Amino acid sequence: MADMFDKKTRSRIMRAVRTAETEPEERLAVALRAIRLRFCRNDARVFGKPDFAFVAARLAVFVDGDFWHGRAWFENGAAPATNAEFWIGKFERNRRRDLVVDCELRRSGWSVLRLWASEVRRAPAAGAARVRARLRRLARMGRPFPEMPAGRPSRRRGVPSRVR
Repeated sequence: MADMFDKKTRSRIMRAVRTAETEPEERLAVALRAIRLRFCRNDARVFGKPDFAFVAARLAVFVDGDFWHGRAWFENGAAPATNAEFWIGKFERNRRRDLVVDCELRRSGWSVLRLWASEVRRAPAAGAARVRARLRRLARMGRPFPEMPAGRPSRRRGVPSRVR
């Protein structure tokens, strides 16, 4: 089936799709801060540029979009109604890339946790609880637990609360 938009319009629509700081990621970040966990966002120093990196504990957390990572296709065999061949190929390439990223991170001593965006959107506290549970399991293995210090954290990066 032909695209309902011309190339210029389709290009504008696709450029608007975010790859970082999406709404589910923002919800998870708020939930992680609420339980006082310290993390880095989209850290390019970590292979695969995870959405959340707990560097000291060596935990990489990815929030995978249900559509872009083919959740309906891989779980139920439900392909998109239009241009199914293209999308199935795209989902499978994304899945292979995710497996390569996971393998490379694990090979270099990282733990990987993948969450579905729809689940994080529906219950960000549950997603944060899964992250905390993984961090606690890693802490039992001797890795540091990335907890924020007591007191109210500064809202500005790099500026201690007492300076404001």
